Amino acid sequence: MARYVQGAGMRVLVVEDEPLIAQRLAREVRAFFGARLQDLSMGDDVDEVLGTLRAGEVDLLLLDLNLHGDDGFRLLQLVGEGAFRTIIVSAHAEQAVRAFDFGVLDFVAKPFSQLRLQQAFQRFADSAGQARARSLLVKKMGGIELLPVDKICHVRADGHYSQVRMCDGSCHFHDSSLDRLLEALPPHFLRVHRSYAVNLQHFSRLQIEAGGKYSIDTHFASGIPVSRSLYPVVRNALTNL
Repeated sequence: MARYVQGAGMRVLVVEDEPLIAQRLAREVRAFFGARLQDLSMGDDVDEVLGTLRAGEVDLLLLDLNLHGDDGFRLLQLVGEGAFRTIIVSAHAEQAVRAFDFGVLDFVAKPFSQLRLQQAFQRFADSAGQARARSLLVKKMGGIELLPVDKICHVRADGHYSQVRMCDGSCHFHDSSLDRLLEALPPHFLRVHRSYAVNLQHFSRLQIEAGGKYSIDTHFASGIPVSRSLYPVVRNALTNL
C-alpha cells in the first residue's frame, strides 16, 4: 500500500525519451503522491529541462540515462547541487555505482515493477525536509543494496576489499579498498589503524592498555584497534568532537 507523509505540495519532473515509459512513470507518480502532487511535468531533452531545474521549480527528478543518445549524467553535471532529489530510472544497471557518486537518492533498474517504484518514492518521502542522507552502495547477489552511512559503525580492510560493519551487527563486503572507501565517506569516518576506520558519530570510549596498546569502543562494538602512529591523530580528533 502506497503511503506518503509530507506537508507541502510537491513538483515532479520526469525526463524520459520513451513515451510509453514516461506515461507510466507519470501514472505511478499521480497514484502514489495523490493530492500532495502540485505539479507534474515531462521532458526528454537535457538542455530544455536544465532551466527548470536551475530555477528551483522541481522537488523530485525522475531521470533516464539515455536521452536520444545524450547522457542523463550530463544534466546532473550541468545543474550541480540543487534542492531537488533525483531517482534514476534506467536499463543501464551497470551505471548504478556512478549514479550514487552523483548523490542520487535511488536507482531503479528497467524493467521496473510498481512496488520497486513505490519503494523509491517512499524513500523520497522519508527524506523530504531532512538533510540529504548519504548511502553506501554494495552489490548483493547480482543486485544492489543501499547502506545508510549514519548506520555504519566501522570499516575494516579486507585485502583489496572492505568489510562494512553496521550498527545492527550485520557485515557487508564492499568492492573498494579502505583507502578508496574513505575518500567517499564523510569526514567523521576516521582512520584509526592501517586496517580500520571508525564512524566517530558512534564513539564511546578510547581505551589505553598496558604496553602502549590503544583501542576504541563505539556504542555498537568494542576493542577496535588504534595504531601507535595514528593515536595522536585520533586523540586530537576526539578532543574536537
